[in-house]
Amino acid sequence: MEGIRDIKRRLRAVQGTAKITRAMQLVAASKMRRAQLAATAGRRHALRLEELADKILRMELPTNDLPPLLSRRDVKCRCIVFVATDKGLCGSLNQNTFKLIREKFPQDAKYVAIGKKGGQLLAAAKLQLIGEFSVNDGVPYHMARAVANFLRDAYLCKEIDAVDVVHPLFINTLRQNPVAQRLLPLDGLGENIRAKRDMLPDIGRPLPEDGREITVEPSLARLVETLLESFLQKEMHHILLEAKAAEQSARMVAMKAATDNAEIFAKELLLSYNKARQAAITAEILEIRSADSTP
Repeated sequence: MEGIRDIKRRLRAVQGTAKITRAMQLVAASKMRRAQLAATAGRRHALRLEELADKILRMELPTNDLPPLLSRRDVKCRCIVFVATDKGLCGSLNQNTFKLIREKFPQDAKYVAIGKKGGQLLAAAKLQLIGEFSVNDGVPYHMARAVANFLRDAYLCKEIDAVDVVHPLFINTLRQNPVAQRLLPLDGLGENIRAKRDMLPDIGRPLPEDGREITVEPSLARLVETLLESFLQKEMHHILLEAKAAEQSARMVAMKAATDNAEIFAKELLLSYNKARQAAITAEILEIRSADSTP
């Protein structure tokens, strides 16, 4: 009977776990839908903004009056922005993104973590962490602006010479690819645009070429300086939207897998419980019959 009680106790625990993971799956599915819509709806706008910025930056700017965010210098100190999650239970999403960092970037770089799990992974690897941010599920614009301004100030003060962002890119519900893109200096937009079009072929047609002469008032340098400030913030905001969609998708898939495994395990335990109970009843019947047959 002790075995039956143990099986029944384990069965109740597994069934309770299945209920919890099922509830978490439903919550993640609800958040996933909103996050996916926010990420996909802003993709074309973000790409158009990149193409427009790239087109303006390819115009003849005075070399002696380049905005600081465009000036490329020797990379003595690189900054890596690791976009992770605040909570776990999202499968291997954070580990896959962190694996790309370890494979592609040097360990002596400076790191900025977005998400508590990212800060924990960087601290465990004993990497130099100079900033840590947290972003809500709705990805408010002011949070993205705070991250962008922090990176801009560090770049302008020459504490860092280049900024790369490593984040999960939402492809579909079952697929989230870790990607790395250059954020600062902002003279490599063409490479980022080509990489995005390769990964997202349905994002739309490229911006058509326009050979007309453009007159800018008050000056092209002033326009570029204003554009770069706005572009940096909007680009960071869209990166966080993509990462949040990837996070909620990965969490929903992970919770569904956990629920399915718990239900399968519960069925196996229920079968073992019934077999043990049947064996116990059979043993009792045999004892009664043997007692009755005793003279």
